[in-house]
Amino acid sequence: MKLKISFLQVLAMSLLLVVFSCGEKDEPRLSPIVGTWAYSSYNLDIAINGQPIVQFLQAIGASAQEAQEAANEIKDEFFSDEDFEGTELIFDANGNYEIRQNGTLDESGTYELLENDTKLRLTSSEDVTDFTVRQLTNNRLGISFTEEESDDFFGIGLPVLVKVELELNFVK
Repeated sequence: MKLKISFLQVLAMSLLLVVFSCGEKDEPRLSPIVGTWAYSSYNLDIAINGQPIVQFLQAIGASAQEAQEAANEIKDEFFSDEDFEGTELIFDANGNYEIRQNGTLDESGTYELLENDTKLRLTSSEDVTDFTVRQLTNNRLGISFTEEESDDFFGIGLPVLVKVELELNFVK
């Protein structure tokens, strides 16, 4: 049995190869972070010596109600919605970012998505800040920042380790 291939068959196969080889994979993938993101909400968690602040305050003698009220007051001293309202994050496809507050440029620099898009690094002329990416879709971005410090914050003669985690959520 002889295999006979005609010119038309070769042409058809060549066209199929060209069509399938020039698909989406040749086009650069645009990261879902590219675009303008508007602030939508935040969450603030505070832990003292590894315990949520309410539990810590109860452990040193506060009632459940007193501990919750004190924790709320402490959190309100850190941040409120008004601190973030009007904030926009703008990421371009070239790796540049801007942070705008009510339309006014607050910060700019470059950004990188690292570790399989789980870390966002912002580099400005003053600082390098790493955020954990909690959510990144075409229309939702959730990032968090954690800071720890040890000091005698309560004036009791013993240092305590305070861990503050701020999560910010944005929509496109």
